[in-house]
Amino acid sequence: MRSIKFIIALCALIAVLPSCKLKSIVSVNDYYSPTTGRIPIYQTGQQLPNNIVRIGSIVVGESGLTPTDKCTYEACMNIIEDEAKKVGSDLVYLVRVNEPKSWGSTCYNITAELYKYDK
Repeated sequence: MRSIKFIIALCALIAVLPSCKLKSIVSVNDYYSPTTGRIPIYQTGQQLPNNIVRIGSIVVGESGLTPTDKCTYEACMNIIEDEAKKVGSDLVYLVRVNEPKSWGSTCYNITAELYKYDK
């Protein structure tokens, strides 16, 4: 009986641990060679260059049990930049930034579009 309780507790822990980090959903039309260096981040409402093509989008936010110290604006932006580089994005445009709320999500939730310069 003791071993069954241990196995159940272990399974519960394994199920919970992956949800203790930020969740990112990346959707792209096509993958390009990874980008190196810093990627410009344009804020909502900023004018974008004319010579760009949208290649996808990304949403970053909490996964359910994300600790507050792991879902800061900076943590979300680090994930956005890393994921943007992986798919070959040249710049990121922040579409929506939802700040934490005391009665709702305690994490930032950021939606961004990924762009490539049109060559």
